[in-house]
Amino acid sequence: MNKEIFRNTIGKVLLVIFIAGLLISSTIYLNKRWAKIRDIRRQADAKSIVKALDFYNVQFGEYPENLDDDGEGWDMSNEEDQRTFLETLSKVGLLPSLIFDPKNNETHFYRYQKFNRGDFGCSRSFAVFQIFSFETKNNNPGSGSCPDMDWVNLAPEGFTWFSEE
Repeated sequence: MNKEIFRNTIGKVLLVIFIAGLLISSTIYLNKRWAKIRDIRRQADAKSIVKALDFYNVQFGEYPENLDDDGEGWDMSNEEDQRTFLETLSKVGLLPSLIFDPKNNETHFYRYQKFNRGDFGCSRSFAVFQIFSFETKNNNPGSGSCPDMDWVNLAPEGFTWFSEE
């Protein structure tokens, strides 16, 4: 009788361990899939924002101003009062709605800044848009540099767009 109880107990423990392992494996798999899905959205958002910035430049002869006043100068999607470039693009109809990073936290956000002629050694005024960080490996970090600054280095795990006016 004791052997039977022992076998039943061991069988139940093994079943619980198997189910727990299955749940943990499923959770890890789904988290990786969701991270990839969020990165696909980030890439699509980048294409939309870059096109909107280019259309804005063609339409108005310059890139939108950024109104950040915290000293760093970046308009960032994760700070509600610093989304002015996204709001501008949305208000003039170049973006269908206010776009922001799927996580939109301290690590994953979009940012933009317009610079004056001469900043960082560039001979013309220019704008920089970045996806600060992807969750999975990104094979396209973008490009953009001035004589005194390689903008890609500021977001090595993300994407950088750079354009002169």
